[in-house]
Amino acid sequence: MIRLLLNQGLITGKQSMNRLIFILIALTAAGLYHFDVVRPGLGFVVPETLASQRTANAIVTYEFTELFEQNTPTSNLARKGYYTVIEGYIDSCTICTAQEADFRPFLRKRPDVVIRRVHFPENGAGQSFSGSSQQEIERQMASYFERLGSYRFNHVVKSGNGYSISTCGTPHIEIYGPDRKLIAADECTGKNSKKGLAFIRKWIEAERS
Repeated sequence: MIRLLLNQGLITGKQSMNRLIFILIALTAAGLYHFDVVRPGLGFVVPETLASQRTANAIVTYEFTELFEQNTPTSNLARKGYYTVIEGYIDSCTICTAQEADFRPFLRKRPDVVIRRVHFPENGAGQSFSGSSQQEIERQMASYFERLGSYRFNHVVKSGNGYSISTCGTPHIEIYGPDRKLIAADECTGKNSKKGLAFIRKWIEAERS
C-alpha cells in the first residue's frame, strides 16, 4: 500500500501568486504485503531455451525514481533476444532477498535470461507543483498521476479533489519474451494478481529438477 499525503498551501509574492502542492508518497512497511512461494503445478510449460548467451551482467539494478523522472516504462528494460525478468523490490522485503538468491543458480541454468531489478524507496519520494492558476496545477497533477498509473505496480484512482494509489506489493514481477512482448506480470487489481510471481517461481523450481 502507498500512503498519499497532500498538503496544499498558498505562496504570495509582490507581483505574482504561486500555488504550491507538495505530494509525499511513502511506502509503509505495514502496507507492503508479501506472498508465499508458489509451487509448480500441472500444466506449466518451461519456456524454450534460446540460442542467446549472455556476455554482459545478468542482473542489473535500477532506481524507480530515476526511471520515473526519465519517463522510462519498465517494458523498456526488456532485452531483445533474451527472456527478461523484471523484479520490483524494497530493501526490507525478505522474500525479495530470498528470490535474489534463487536467481543465481537459475541464471546459471538459463544463460538466455536476464534480470532487471527495480528498487523502490521506502522513505518516500516527493513531488511539487507550482503555477499561476489552479487549473495549471491540476493539469500538472493529472499528468503526474497518469504517469504513475502507467506502471503496472501502481493503481491510481482520482477521488474528489485528490488521488488514491494502491500497489501490487513486493516482489513485483514482470516477464518479457525475446521479442520484448509481455509473457506474465503482476497486476494491482483483480483475481490472480500475482501471475508474474507465480510464473517465475514455477520456472525456477522447474529448472532445479
